[in-house]
Amino acid sequence: MKTLLMCASRTSHLVQFHLPYLRWFHAHGWQVETVSQGPGELPGIHWEMAFRKRIFSPKNAAALLRLTALLRRRRYDLIVAHTSLAGLLTRAAAAFSGCRARLVQVCHGYLFRDDGSLKSRLFLWCEKRFSPDCLLVMNGEDGAIARKYRLCSCIREIPGMGLSTEAFPKDPEAVRKAMRHSLGLQKGEILLLCVGEFSPRKNQMCLLRAFSRIAAKFPQARLYLAGEGETLSSCQKWVRRHNLGTQVVFLGQRRDIPALLAACDGLVSASRCEGLPFSVMEALYLEKPVAVSDIKGHRELVIPGENGVLFSLKDREGAQKALTALLERPRKSWNPRDMKSYLISAVMPQVLDAYLGKGET
Repeated sequence: MKTLLMCASRTSHLVQFHLPYLRWFHAHGWQVETVSQGPGELPGIHWEMAFRKRIFSPKNAAALLRLTALLRRRRYDLIVAHTSLAGLLTRAAAAFSGCRARLVQVCHGYLFRDDGSLKSRLFLWCEKRFSPDCLLVMNGEDGAIARKYRLCSCIREIPGMGLSTEAFPKDPEAVRKAMRHSLGLQKGEILLLCVGEFSPRKNQMCLLRAFSRIAAKFPQARLYLAGEGETLSSCQKWVRRHNLGTQVVFLGQRRDIPALLAACDGLVSASRCEGLPFSVMEALYLEKPVAVSDIKGHRELVIPGENGVLFSLKDREGAQKALTALLERPRKSWNPRDMKSYLISAVMPQVLDAYLGKGET
């Protein structure tokens, strides 16, 4: 029996984005094992591992030692690493352990800019030093970085991990009406939705500041934020301090994102870095306009003026103008983008071929 090990920083990441792949391997007779932090329902054997987002945290050193010991103890045929930090530690552990498994890294967005800074040089050194057998990238800009610095001998571009339509409402208008009622929204109120972990990278505070400057002008506007994380508390305090509680609502962790997207009038994000964001793809699939930061990943999906707005994080009024555009322009006047190539039925065969090394010479 062949054995797969799939790694990510958080179990929630594996549950949200990679269950179809884990189930595929399990159904095809593979022993499935996972490494991540936190509880979750996953097939096969799960190894709990404490990762910290600060690369030089002592706990990451401990995680590296545990991963190295695991790879020495267990024999894997295929290792698939997701997320930047867990991926780097997994690749380093494979090198230190002498593991001979096929090693695939899925890049969900490089966390550095190609600007020659000390940070970028450090990350590039690590990426080259612990190169995988196959590197999957989700946008053209990350692909260009990988090819420029020869970060892997086999680089493939994939359109994300694939959108599953099973959870999407069959009758979006009926779900929209029911969800808006459950959220307490009144007729004529315009709902802008933000989805994602509260973190410096997701940068929700930028949206809150922008919304605060237009809230009085648009009393019918509502900003709802779904998710949890390290910056949630500070964001909540900021909203209370600025008396925005009637227009800004924190939804906490939700498992009904497709229904929330059906209920909203537009999706917003001020993220600093993305690979190919699921929430934006889901919104566009449901024909919702988006107002998002002008970064890689977002640029791959958004055609400005057609299906959404891009704004610069360096422009103090950029987010404010983008939110205003969504509030002033009716949601049905935006032109939807064909998202068929991003569906899991189209993407999964490409990803599995890459995992298994099909087509490589």
